[in-house]
Amino acid sequence: MDIFVARQPVFTSDKKLFGYELLFRLSLDNVFPQVDGSAATSGVLANTFFSFGLNDILAGKPGLINFTRDLLIKQTPLLFPKEHIIIEVLEDIEPDPEIIASLKTLKSQGFKVALDDFVYDHKFIEMIHLCDMIKFDIMATPLDTLASVLSTITKELKHIKLLCEKVETYEEFEQAKTMGFQLFQGYFFSRPEVLKRKGLAANQVTKLKLLNEVSKQEPDLSAIENMIKNDVAISFKLLTFINSAYFQRPTALDTIKDAITFLGLQELKKFVSVVAVSDMNPDKPNELIRSSVIMARMCEQCAHVIKSIFSPEELFTVGLFSTMDAILDMPMEDILDKIALSDKIKDALLGKDRIVNQLNDLITSFQQGEWGHTRFQSVKDSKLIQNMPDFYIDALKMADSFVASA
Repeated sequence: MDIFVARQPVFTSDKKLFGYELLFRLSLDNVFPQVDGSAATSGVLANTFFSFGLNDILAGKPGLINFTRDLLIKQTPLLFPKEHIIIEVLEDIEPDPEIIASLKTLKSQGFKVALDDFVYDHKFIEMIHLCDMIKFDIMATPLDTLASVLSTITKELKHIKLLCEKVETYEEFEQAKTMGFQLFQGYFFSRPEVLKRKGLAANQVTKLKLLNEVSKQEPDLSAIENMIKNDVAISFKLLTFINSAYFQRPTALDTIKDAITFLGLQELKKFVSVVAVSDMNPDKPNELIRSSVIMARMCEQCAHVIKSIFSPEELFTVGLFSTMDAILDMPMEDILDKIALSDKIKDALLGKDRIVNQLNDLITSFQQGEWGHTRFQSVKDSKLIQNMPDFYIDALKMADSFVASA
């Protein structure tokens, strides 16, 4: 059975990671899997999640999971650890007596409840009092229409957290904060906050110099080693990363030399690239760096099953640098003028390579759970799509291990 899972980050008001919404499908059809009335079906659903390993997907953060009316009535959430999930009640679920009773039971067992894509109606009053979180989709209900509803909730139901989803811009993010939202979901973090020409800070120039060295056709390994040894932060990150669970080493490595030897030149180049990128702008959320590493790793893995002019290592670089404009808040053209990348990689980052564009689009859609898109239907029988879930889980593990060390 094919299994597809993706996660979308949820942020706090200071752009720290709160948790993830998990999106789950049994196929590339972009619908929640239909289930029958048997108790075994709920077990299959839970076992499917556990086959991935909740910790691998959630990295210790809470996960928001959608449950249909049928699954709530059957108390399916009880199959999950209450410490790690938040039950999302879908927007089309009516607050009938069965649902209210089910939610009361789940609450009594210590579960937290969120109302998904909420549109206020008086009939939901009892359900509102049972929930811990309310999610508002600001594409369906714009921020300007929510003032009175939010005022009531924040005054009378102070225990409820407000989550603003489909936040696409930093302007929306800032407006939502002033209106009382505490949690945020959307792709605002992956776009430049201010796309204008501006200079680079001294530390950013230093990171670009390091990137220049590892990007050369024949990098000076001793120079790279000295740069790492002379930078306490990078040295610490290297040793933390090499000894993380991702590598599953039986014994720890304690020296920079041993870590470099273990990684090898190609893996070292990737590590230096990632750590340099992650240090470029400390004001950006870690999830932006995590997303870049996921894209980089998935691009690298996909290179083994697609035909292109790029090596796996080159596609790793393309994926990693794909959000550099958002990290530095600079046009990509200006950034590429300062980095010694090959012309074909620069062209790919500027959107001039058709295969890379299609690959980036495919990976982005997979991460966002948009598996019903026609791009998937056109290649769903290919080796690439068959391997995509495994590629994604491996990329999550790598990204979470790195960001944890960073």
